[in-house]
Amino acid sequence: MQALDNNLFSEISAEQSAVVSGGVNDFRFNLDAYLFILGAGVVFGVPTLTEQETNFAFQRAISL
Repeated sequence: MQALDNNLFSEISAEQSAVVSGGVNDFRFNLDAYLFILGAGVVFGVPTLTEQETNFAFQRAISL
């Protein structure tokens, strides 16, 4: 079996990533805000969170 020259997992810079993805990559996820909202929902609400509450926390933690 012959080894293939594959660069699938090579490291690229942020500029190269922006070119490949079609533009500037400004997506940010605030993990602190996500965990705070989930924790507050469990402490001050029902012990189990609904899908809507989890989705709300996820949407609030995303900043573009």
